[in-house]
Amino acid sequence: MANALRGAIQRGEYPPNEWLPNEGRLAEEFQVSRGTVRAALKILENEGRIGMRQGRGVYVRDFRPIVHLAAQVPGGTDAERFTDGYAPQLREAGYDRISESIEVQLETMRPKVAKRFGLPAEAEHNGSPQDRLVVLRQCDRFVDGRLWERQITHYPYSIAAETELMSPEHITDGIDQVLGRLGYTEDWSWDIVGARMPSPREVESFGVGHGIPLLVQERVAYAGDRVTRFTETTMPADRHQLLYAGGDAPAELLLLASDVSIFER
Repeated sequence: MANALRGAIQRGEYPPNEWLPNEGRLAEEFQVSRGTVRAALKILENEGRIGMRQGRGVYVRDFRPIVHLAAQVPGGTDAERFTDGYAPQLREAGYDRISESIEVQLETMRPKVAKRFGLPAEAEHNGSPQDRLVVLRQCDRFVDGRLWERQITHYPYSIAAETELMSPEHITDGIDQVLGRLGYTEDWSWDIVGARMPSPREVESFGVGHGIPLLVQERVAYAGDRVTRFTETTMPADRHQLLYAGGDAPAELLLLASDVSIFER
């Protein structure tokens, strides 16, 4: 039954935001018990294809994943390229209310951040306390009032101090260009991508449905052998696809792949 309903949703027989028939009608249509109906619906809910609202029923979730440009291409990366990269994709997908909020703060490195910067544990650190200070830029992207993506980047205070990286304003020409002007042209980077289940607070913040994991992309970038930034991007897995490219990828890569979906059949 779950396979049949999944196929009907994929074929558009039940469009996004449309209510499915109630349990009784589904049980009658498929000639199964209500227990079987509930089990099938739970499978689809865990896949993120449907949502359940108490007292109202079951509806088809709006399933329009957005491409997140995870690769470096000429002209910069997706990092903070909200106006000319991320937002136009969302509008093309039919979303209207799109906004971004940026917060900046100064903090001492957490153990995880220190590890990404290649620093020893705090108890073993013999340098200046300032060596463990980072400027943290948090970019939250909102769609229709919901948190859609959160990107947190940590910069060494010794690099970011008294620069535009400390201003809670949108940086239009890209972080890599800013770092280049400061004398830290990035030569290479590494990424790690994984999925994890959200915390209760993240469920509320992102408004994710039951069973939907979060994609987490971490990137550590270097100028020579010095770490210039550590970025964590967190996004609901049912709303995003990560786009990587090899070789000499064109600057318009994001546009070329904007209508590609891993859910195509």
